[in-house]
Amino acid sequence: MGKKKTKRKSHRLYAFVVLLLAAAILVLSVLVLFYVQQIKVEGNEYCTDQQIVDTVRSDKYSINTLYIAGKYAIGKGKSLPCLESIHVSLSAPWTLKVTVREKPIVGYLENKDNYAYFDKEGMVVSMSPTLIEGLPCIEGVSMKDIKLYSRLETDDSKIFEEILETSQEAVKQKISADRIVCRGDEIYLDIGKIYVNLGNQVSSDQIAQIPPILEKLGGQEGTLHLENYSESSDTITFDIGEIPQ
Repeated sequence: MGKKKTKRKSHRLYAFVVLLLAAAILVLSVLVLFYVQQIKVEGNEYCTDQQIVDTVRSDKYSINTLYIAGKYAIGKGKSLPCLESIHVSLSAPWTLKVTVREKPIVGYLENKDNYAYFDKEGMVVSMSPTLIEGLPCIEGVSMKDIKLYSRLETDDSKIFEEILETSQEAVKQKISADRIVCRGDEIYLDIGKIYVNLGNQVSSDQIAQIPPILEKLGGQEGTLHLENYSESSDTITFDIGEIPQ
Protein backbone atom coordinates (compact mmCIF):
# COMPACT_ATOMS: atom_id res chain seq x y z
CA MET A 1 0.00 0.00 0.00
CA GLY A 2 2.82 2.36 0.90
CA LYS A 3 4.62 1.62 -2.35
CA LYS A 4 1.49 2.50 -4.40
CA LYS A 5 1.19 5.87 -2.65
CA THR A 6 4.88 6.53 -3.29
CA LYS A 7 4.44 5.71 -7.01
CA ARG A 8 1.42 8.01 -7.27
CA LYS A 9 3.36 10.83 -5.66
CA SER A 10 6.28 10.21 -8.01
CA HIS A 11 3.97 10.26 -11.06
CA ARG A 12 2.34 13.48 -9.90
CA LEU A 13 5.70 15.09 -9.24
CA TYR A 14 6.95 13.93 -12.63
CA ALA A 15 3.84 15.30 -14.36
CA PHE A 16 4.19 18.61 -12.51
CA VAL A 17 7.85 18.91 -13.51
CA VAL A 18 7.00 18.12 -17.14
CA LEU A 19 4.21 20.73 -17.17
CA LEU A 20 6.49 23.26 -15.53
CA LEU A 21 9.23 22.65 -18.09
CA ALA A 22 6.71 22.84 -20.94
CA ALA A 23 5.39 26.14 -19.61
CA ALA A 24 8.93 27.46 -19.22
CA ILE A 25 9.81 26.42 -22.77
CA LEU A 26 6.62 28.03 -24.07
CA VAL A 27 7.31 31.29 -22.24
CA LEU A 28 10.93 31.29 -23.38
CA SER A 29 9.86 30.59 -26.96
CA VAL A 30 7.43 33.51 -26.87
CA LEU A 31 10.08 35.81 -25.41
CA VAL A 32 12.68 34.79 -27.99
CA LEU A 33 10.48 34.38 -31.07
CA PHE A 34 8.46 37.56 -30.48
CA TYR A 35 11.39 39.73 -29.41
CA VAL A 36 11.25 43.02 -31.33
CA GLN A 37 13.90 43.02 -34.04
CA GLN A 38 12.35 45.40 -36.57
CA ILE A 39 9.63 48.06 -36.70
CA LYS A 40 8.41 49.22 -40.10
CA VAL A 41 6.64 52.60 -40.26
CA GLU A 42 4.20 53.55 -43.02
CA GLY A 43 2.04 56.58 -43.79
CA ASN A 44 4.24 59.31 -42.28
CA GLU A 45 5.47 62.32 -44.21
CA TYR A 46 6.64 64.93 -41.73
CA CYS A 47 6.78 62.88 -38.53
CA THR A 48 10.03 60.88 -38.42
CA ASP A 49 10.23 57.09 -38.19
CA GLN A 50 12.23 57.42 -34.98
CA GLN A 51 9.58 59.57 -33.28
CA ILE A 52 6.96 56.93 -34.04
CA VAL A 53 9.19 54.02 -33.00
CA ASP A 54 10.01 55.74 -29.69
CA THR A 55 6.29 56.28 -29.08
CA VAL A 56 5.42 52.65 -29.80
CA ARG A 57 8.22 51.43 -27.51
CA SER A 58 7.40 53.85 -24.71
CA ASP A 59 7.58 51.48 -21.72
CA LYS A 60 10.01 48.88 -20.40
CA TYR A 61 7.86 45.95 -21.53
CA SER A 62 7.84 47.03 -25.16
CA ILE A 63 10.47 44.51 -26.23
CA ASN A 64 7.86 41.95 -27.24
CA THR A 65 5.87 42.25 -30.45
CA LEU A 66 2.82 40.47 -29.01
CA TYR A 67 2.74 42.82 -26.04
CA ILE A 68 2.97 45.94 -28.22
CA ALA A 69 0.39 44.75 -30.76
CA GLY A 70 -1.96 43.69 -27.96
CA LYS A 71 -1.54 47.02 -26.19
CA TYR A 72 -2.63 48.94 -29.29
CA ALA A 73 -5.41 46.44 -30.09
CA ILE A 74 -7.14 47.25 -26.79
CA GLY A 75 -6.56 51.00 -27.14
CA LYS A 76 -3.86 51.32 -24.47
CA GLY A 77 -1.00 52.29 -26.79
CA LYS A 78 0.43 55.80 -26.87
CA SER A 79 0.20 58.16 -29.83
CA LEU A 80 1.57 61.56 -30.86
CA PRO A 81 -0.46 64.80 -30.96
CA CYS A 82 0.36 65.14 -34.67
CA LEU A 83 -1.26 61.80 -35.54
CA GLU A 84 -4.91 61.23 -36.37
CA SER A 85 -4.53 57.47 -36.02
CA ILE A 86 -1.95 54.76 -35.35
CA HIS A 87 -2.35 51.03 -36.05
CA VAL A 88 0.13 48.34 -35.02
CA SER A 89 0.22 44.80 -36.42
CA LEU A 90 2.64 41.88 -36.80
CA SER A 91 4.15 41.29 -40.24
CA ALA A 92 6.34 38.54 -38.74
CA PRO A 93 6.72 37.22 -35.15
CA TRP A 94 9.69 39.55 -34.63
CA THR A 95 8.57 42.42 -36.88
CA LEU A 96 5.96 45.12 -36.25
CA LYS A 97 4.24 47.20 -38.92
CA VAL A 98 3.08 50.61 -37.71
CA THR A 99 0.65 52.46 -39.98
CA VAL A 100 -0.11 56.08 -39.13
CA ARG A 101 -2.25 58.89 -40.49
CA GLU A 102 -0.88 62.35 -39.80
CA LYS A 103 -2.90 65.49 -39.26
CA PRO A 104 -2.81 67.49 -42.51
CA ILE A 105 -0.63 70.61 -42.51
CA VAL A 106 -2.40 73.76 -43.73
CA GLY A 107 0.38 76.33 -43.38
CA TYR A 108 3.60 77.37 -41.69
CA LEU A 109 5.42 80.19 -39.92
CA GLU A 110 9.07 81.09 -40.05
CA ASN A 111 10.49 80.69 -36.56
CA LYS A 112 14.18 81.55 -36.25
CA ASP A 113 16.04 78.74 -38.05
CA ASN A 114 12.98 76.49 -38.29
CA TYR A 115 9.64 76.31 -40.01
CA ALA A 116 6.69 75.76 -37.68
CA TYR A 117 4.00 73.76 -39.48
CA PHE A 118 0.46 73.81 -38.12
CA ASP A 119 -2.83 71.97 -38.68
CA LYS A 120 -6.36 73.30 -39.20
CA GLU A 121 -6.77 73.82 -35.44
CA GLY A 122 -3.64 75.98 -35.27
CA MET A 123 -1.59 73.37 -33.42
CA VAL A 124 2.10 73.13 -34.31
CA VAL A 125 2.50 69.56 -35.56
CA SER A 126 6.09 69.81 -36.77
CA MET A 127 9.14 72.05 -36.47
CA SER A 128 11.85 71.51 -39.03
CA PRO A 129 14.63 73.39 -40.87
CA THR A 130 13.32 71.81 -44.08
CA LEU A 131 10.77 73.73 -46.15
CA ILE A 132 7.77 71.76 -47.41
CA GLU A 133 6.76 73.10 -50.82
CA GLY A 134 3.18 73.99 -51.69
CA LEU A 135 2.13 75.41 -48.32
CA PRO A 136 1.34 79.06 -47.54
CA CYS A 137 3.56 81.06 -45.20
CA ILE A 138 1.71 83.16 -42.63
CA GLU A 139 2.87 86.77 -42.37
CA GLY A 140 1.70 89.99 -40.74
CA VAL A 141 0.64 88.45 -37.43
CA SER A 142 2.90 88.34 -34.38
CA MET A 143 2.80 85.08 -32.47
CA LYS A 144 3.63 84.34 -28.86
CA ASP A 145 5.94 81.46 -27.92
CA ILE A 146 5.84 78.85 -30.68
CA LYS A 147 6.12 75.34 -29.24
CA LEU A 148 5.75 71.90 -30.78
CA TYR A 149 2.31 70.32 -30.14
CA SER A 150 0.98 73.60 -28.71
CA ARG A 151 -1.68 75.79 -30.28
CA LEU A 152 -0.43 79.01 -31.82
CA GLU A 153 -1.37 82.08 -29.83
CA THR A 154 -1.65 85.71 -30.89
CA ASP A 155 -3.04 88.89 -29.39
CA ASP A 156 -5.60 89.13 -32.20
CA SER A 157 -7.38 85.78 -31.94
CA LYS A 158 -10.20 86.80 -34.30
CA ILE A 159 -7.94 87.59 -37.23
CA PHE A 160 -5.97 84.40 -36.55
CA GLU A 161 -9.16 82.32 -36.77
CA GLU A 162 -9.80 83.89 -40.18
CA ILE A 163 -6.25 83.02 -41.24
CA LEU A 164 -6.82 79.40 -40.19
CA GLU A 165 -10.03 79.36 -42.21
CA THR A 166 -8.16 80.75 -45.21
CA SER A 167 -5.34 78.21 -45.03
CA GLN A 168 -7.70 75.28 -44.50
CA GLU A 169 -9.97 76.23 -47.41
CA ALA A 170 -6.99 76.92 -49.68
CA VAL A 171 -5.73 73.38 -49.07
CA LYS A 172 -9.21 71.98 -49.76
CA GLN A 173 -9.40 73.86 -53.06
CA LYS A 174 -5.83 72.76 -53.94
CA ILE A 175 -4.68 76.35 -54.25
CA SER A 176 -0.88 76.63 -54.16
CA ALA A 177 -0.63 79.93 -52.31
CA ASP A 178 2.76 81.42 -51.47
CA ARG A 179 1.61 83.47 -48.49
CA ILE A 180 -1.35 84.41 -46.35
CA VAL A 181 -0.70 87.97 -45.26
CA CYS A 182 -2.52 90.13 -42.75
CA ARG A 183 -2.34 93.69 -44.08
CA GLY A 184 -4.02 96.00 -41.60
CA ASP A 185 -7.30 94.31 -40.77
CA GLU A 186 -7.59 92.53 -44.13
CA ILE A 187 -6.37 89.10 -45.15
CA TYR A 188 -4.63 88.57 -48.47
CA LEU A 189 -3.89 85.31 -50.21
CA ASP A 190 -0.79 85.76 -52.38
CA ILE A 191 -0.71 83.38 -55.35
CA GLY A 192 2.23 84.17 -57.59
CA LYS A 193 1.51 87.61 -59.09
CA ILE A 194 -2.12 87.58 -57.96
CA TYR A 195 -3.01 89.13 -54.60
CA VAL A 196 -6.45 88.06 -53.38
CA ASN A 197 -8.12 90.44 -50.93
CA LEU A 198 -10.47 88.41 -48.71
CA GLY A 199 -11.36 91.18 -46.27
CA ASN A 200 -11.63 90.41 -42.56
CA GLN A 201 -14.27 87.69 -42.72
CA VAL A 202 -13.27 84.69 -44.81
CA SER A 203 -15.73 82.10 -46.10
CA SER A 204 -15.43 78.87 -48.05
CA ASP A 205 -17.54 80.46 -50.81
CA GLN A 206 -14.92 83.17 -51.31
CA ILE A 207 -12.07 80.68 -51.61
CA ALA A 208 -14.09 78.49 -54.00
CA GLN A 209 -14.24 81.39 -56.51
CA ILE A 210 -10.46 81.62 -56.81
CA PRO A 211 -9.46 78.58 -58.99
CA PRO A 212 -11.75 79.33 -61.98
CA ILE A 213 -10.84 83.04 -61.88
CA LEU A 214 -7.10 82.26 -61.86
CA GLU A 215 -7.52 80.23 -65.05
CA LYS A 216 -9.08 83.25 -66.78
CA LEU A 217 -6.46 85.72 -65.53
CA GLY A 218 -3.56 83.76 -66.97
CA GLY A 219 -0.22 85.43 -66.21
CA GLN A 220 -1.61 88.85 -65.32
CA GLU A 221 -0.50 90.70 -62.20
CA GLY A 222 -2.80 92.55 -59.86
CA THR A 223 -5.25 92.38 -56.97
CA LEU A 224 -8.36 90.22 -57.02
CA HIS A 225 -10.99 91.78 -54.78
CA LEU A 226 -13.19 89.23 -53.03
CA GLU A 227 -13.67 91.17 -49.81
CA ASN A 228 -17.22 92.14 -50.81
CA TYR A 229 -18.20 88.71 -52.10
CA SER A 230 -20.84 86.86 -50.07
CA GLU A 231 -24.05 84.87 -50.41
CA SER A 232 -25.97 88.13 -50.88
CA SER A 233 -23.39 89.89 -53.06
CA ASP A 234 -21.42 88.46 -55.98
CA THR A 235 -19.19 91.53 -56.42
CA ILE A 236 -15.76 90.52 -57.71
CA THR A 237 -13.26 92.89 -59.33
CA PHE A 238 -9.69 92.60 -60.57
CA ASP A 239 -7.37 95.61 -60.60
CA ILE A 240 -4.53 95.03 -63.05
CA GLY A 241 -1.15 96.11 -61.73
CA GLU A 242 -2.38 96.85 -58.20
CA ILE A 243 0.12 95.53 -55.66
CA PRO A 244 -0.89 95.82 -51.99
CA GLN A 245 1.59 97.46 -49.66
